[in-house]
Amino acid sequence: MKIKDIYEALRADGLTNSQMEFSRIWLGRSPRYYSHLIAVDREPGLATLCGISWRLKRMRLDNYPALLDFQRQLAREIERRAITDVRRHRS
Repeated sequence: MKIKDIYEALRADGLTNSQMEFSRIWLGRSPRYYSHLIAVDREPGLATLCGISWRLKRMRLDNYPALLDFQRQLAREIERRAITDVRRHRS
């Protein structure tokens, strides 16, 4: 799941109006964070994805069937990355 897909899904359902708002509210980062990710062709970290998932879980998604499915996809992505996102630590 790509950050662009996440942004477009939330924008399509009217849950964000701009990239800056998406960065601040949904990603919990600085207003230019999403633009930065796009510019450097990177995806957000696992903690950021968990934040999006947490925010979606706190919403009533009964009126947003596409977002309900999207939330499930995001949960699978988080599970996948939680298993494979092992970082090396300095000794």
